[in-house]
Amino acid sequence: MGPLHTDYRGGTVTRKAFSNIMTTRELVTLFILSSLGGALSTFVGYLGNLINIAVGVPFGAGQIIAGLHVFWIVLIRVLVPKRGSGAFAGLLKGFVEMFTGSTHGIVIVIVSLIQGVILDIPSISPNGPSSKSVIERLNWWLFAGLSSSSNVIVFQLFYFTGTPLIYISLITILAFCSGIIFAGYFAWQTLAFLEEAGLTNHLPAEEGVSRSIMIRRNLPAIAFVTFLILGSTYYAVAIADVFADPYSCEVTGLVETPYLYRPADFSEYEVTIVAELQGAYTHIPPTNYTGVLLSTILGVAEPKPQANGIQVIARDGYSITFDLQTVLDDERLLLTESNDGLWLIAGNYEGSAWVKQVTELYVY
Repeated sequence: MGPLHTDYRGGTVTRKAFSNIMTTRELVTLFILSSLGGALSTFVGYLGNLINIAVGVPFGAGQIIAGLHVFWIVLIRVLVPKRGSGAFAGLLKGFVEMFTGSTHGIVIVIVSLIQGVILDIPSISPNGPSSKSVIERLNWWLFAGLSSSSNVIVFQLFYFTGTPLIYISLITILAFCSGIIFAGYFAWQTLAFLEEAGLTNHLPAEEGVSRSIMIRRNLPAIAFVTFLILGSTYYAVAIADVFADPYSCEVTGLVETPYLYRPADFSEYEVTIVAELQGAYTHIPPTNYTGVLLSTILGVAEPKPQANGIQVIARDGYSITFDLQTVLDDERLLLTESNDGLWLIAGNYEGSAWVKQVTELYVY
C-alpha cells in the first residue's frame, strides 16, 4: 500500500505513512539545528543572567526566556517526525552546550535530554503546523511548556539549595509559560513560515501569495529568529571571549601595570582556605581551595588612586563587581585552578559571586 498524503488546504485529511528510519536530509537537519541550539544556549544563559541582575535576584527571573532552550528541539521534532528524534536532538544539543562553555557540566546534557524526551510524547503530524487543528496546536504548546519547565525540576534533583518550595513553584510556572510562548507559539510560527516558503517537505510553497504578504503574515517569527541570530552574533563577537586561555586572565583598567596573570608565576604566594559554596542551583560542602588572593594579584598591577571597584569577568560574559578596598582587605577571595580554568572562590559571599572561567579582572 503506497503512502497517503495530506492536503489541509483541500479540506481532506488523510495520514502520510512514514518510516522511522531517518533520511539523509533529516539527519543533516537534526545535527545542524541541535548544534546551533546548543551553541546559542550559552547566549540564552547570558540573557538570563542579565535579567536576574536587572530584577535584583540571584536566580529565577531568567526563567522567563527558558523556552528559548527548547525552541530548537521543537523545530527538530516537527521537521524530523520520527520516534526518538526529540531525545536524540536534546542529547546532541546538551553535549554541544556543555563543550561550548556551560557552567553546569554534564548535568546540562541530562537536562537537555529530558527536555527532548518530553517532546517525544505528543503525537506528530507529518504536516506539522500545516494542521488547522486547534487541539493539535494546544497539544504542542502544552508539551513545549512542560519541556521548558522541566529544567527547574531536574536542577533541584541534582543540587541541594534549600530554596523555599513556593519560590521553586513560581519559577517553574514562569519557565512553563516561557515554553508555551517561545518554544510553542514562536516555533510553530517559524515552521509555518518555512512551509509557506516551500522550505520543508510538508507542503509546497503557497501559490498566489506574494513575498511581502508572506513576510507580513509571519513577521513575529521572522523578528524572533532575527533577534536570535543578531543577538548571538553580537554576544560571540563583543561579549563572550570563547577563545581565551582558561588558565590565565588579564588585569586591566585603572592600574599602573596591566598584565596577564598566570598561576604558575605566583606559586610562592599561594594560600589555602576552607569555603562552602551555597548557590541557587549548586551546593558544594566545605572544601579546601588553594590559590592566589585577589589582593595579591591586584597589588602587582598597582591600582591607581582614583580606582574604587573591580569587575570580575568570565569567558561567557558573566561578571560581578566588588568594592576595591573590600577586595584588598579580603583574605578569603582568591583565584584557583580547576579542571576547566580559573575559578574565583569567594568564601565570604553567596554562590553567585563564585565565578567560573575568569578571563579578566577589570579595575575601575
